[in-house]
Amino acid sequence: MVNRRDFLKISGHVAGAAVLTGSSMRAAAADDPSYLPASVLLTLFRKRQLSPLDVLDAQIRRIEAWESKVDCITVRRFDEARAAARESEASYRHGNPRPLEGLSIAVKDEYAVKGWRTTMGSELLRNAPLATEDGPVAERLRAAGALFHIQTTVPEFYVWMTTATRLWGVTRNPWNLAYTPGGSSGGSGAALAAGFTTLALGSDMGGSIRIPASQCGLYGFKPPFGRVPTSEVPFEAEGPMARTFDDLVILTDAMVGPHPAIHSSLRPRLRYPATYASVSGWKVAYDPMPGITPLDPSVATGMARAIDILRQRGVVVETVDVGFRAADMETYLRGLMSTSMGGMLVEALKSPDALMPYTRQLFEKMKTEIGPEALVRNEALINEYQQRVQSTVFSKGYRALIMPTLGTPLIPAEHGLHPGTDTAKIGDKQVSGLSFALTWVWNLLGLYPVVSAPIGIGPGNLPLGMQIVANTLDDLTAFQLASAYARTAPSLYTGGEFPDFRTQVV
Repeated sequence: MVNRRDFLKISGHVAGAAVLTGSSMRAAAADDPSYLPASVLLTLFRKRQLSPLDVLDAQIRRIEAWESKVDCITVRRFDEARAAARESEASYRHGNPRPLEGLSIAVKDEYAVKGWRTTMGSELLRNAPLATEDGPVAERLRAAGALFHIQTTVPEFYVWMTTATRLWGVTRNPWNLAYTPGGSSGGSGAALAAGFTTLALGSDMGGSIRIPASQCGLYGFKPPFGRVPTSEVPFEAEGPMARTFDDLVILTDAMVGPHPAIHSSLRPRLRYPATYASVSGWKVAYDPMPGITPLDPSVATGMARAIDILRQRGVVVETVDVGFRAADMETYLRGLMSTSMGGMLVEALKSPDALMPYTRQLFEKMKTEIGPEALVRNEALINEYQQRVQSTVFSKGYRALIMPTLGTPLIPAEHGLHPGTDTAKIGDKQVSGLSFALTWVWNLLGLYPVVSAPIGIGPGNLPLGMQIVANTLDDLTAFQLASAYARTAPSLYTGGEFPDFRTQVV
C-alpha cells in the first residue's frame, strides 16, 4: 500500500460476449463460472473438473462485455494473470496446490503490487512510480497462489463514499447503474457484483469496505487495527470482500497475521475456521443509531428481516441506543486528518485545481482544523464512545452488536461531483453530505472487528447491508454470528438473484 508518507515522495510524478438483459441475463449468470464461489472453485480445481484458466477467461469475457458500463477497473493485467493461471493448473496436476491456488483477486488501487502503479484515483499520481516489490498483503496472497488480474477504482485519496474521479471516470453499481457501488473500495465491490473476479481486496478508514459491501450485496470484513498488516494509521484496516460468507473466511484467513515490515501487525496469528458453533441462546444488541441518521423504510425493513433470521437461530435480539451522534463525525475526520493523512492533504492542496470537487471541499475545510488539539478531542471521543459501547452492550451480557451500514442505498453514482448540492434519498426526503453513513464509528474505535453482511434487496434493485460488531479483537465472535446468519439468510448471486445492469432512477 502507498502510505501517506510515500505520497509526499511520489506526488511530483505526477471482444465482448453477447449482451443480455433482464431475466435472460440473470439466468446466464447463474451458469457462468465467473460467479462460482471460491469455496466451490477450489474443489472443482482439485478434482480437475474446471481449470483456473477457464474461470479467468470467463471473467475476462465479462469484463470485455460490461466494463464500459461499470467502469471499475484502472488497469488490466490479463497476460500476467493467464501465465499465473497456467502455473496454477500445473500445481493441480502435480497435486501440490496452495491455499488460494488459481483464484482471481481484484486489487484495490491502494495495495502495492510489484510492477503496478498506485494512483489513489488522483491526477496528481497519474505518473507515480511503479512499485518495486509486493506489499505485505500482495506478497502473502501471491505466495498462496492467487491471481492478480485487475486493479480497481477508488475515489480520490479514498476520501468519499462514491467512486468518481477525473482520472478513471464514474464507477457504477451493476445492480443499478444509476447508483454508486460505494467507496472507497467501490471498484472492488462493483467488480465482484459484475462477475469480473472471484475475490477482492478493500480497505476501510471510514466504512470503505462495509459501504461497498452493503451497496453491492457482499460480505466484507473490517478487521481490528493490526490484524491485517496494513499501516501505522490506527483508524485504517485492509480487508477482504466476497460474494459469500465462506469465501470471506477463506480470504480473511489468507490475509491476516504479523508481518516484519509492519510494526502494528498483531501477534499471534489468528486462524478463522470454516465452520462455527451454534449461536442459540446468545443475546445480541441492535442499535439503529437514531442519533446519526433516520433510516430509509427499506433499510428498517431489511434489518427487521435480518433480526427475524437471527431469532430463528435462537438468538435473543434487543434494541439499544449506544448514543452515537452525527456531529461527532467531524471530530473523527479532524482526528484522522491530523495523522499522516494531513501530510497528504497539505501536498495535494498545492495543486487545488487538479483535485476532485469532494476532495478539494474536504481538504480546504480540514486544513485549518487539524493538529494536536484535534487529536486531543478525537482521543476524548474515543474514550467516551468506548465507555458507551462497553456499558450499553458488552458489560450487559450481549455477545455482539448489529446495526445498518447505511441509512439509504439510494446514493447516485455522481454524488460528490457537486458536494455542496448533491443529495441522497431517504424515504421521501433528500439529504446532503455523508451523514447517512453508519460506519465511521468503528474506525474511530478501530479495535472492534466488524463483518458486513447483505440483508436483501431494496428500492431500485439495490442491495442493503448490516454490520455485525464483536468486542475488541474478538473477531471469531463476529464470524460466528455472521456464519449463523449466512446459513439461514436468502442468498444473493444464486438462482435469479444477480445484477441485471439496469439503469433505473428511483
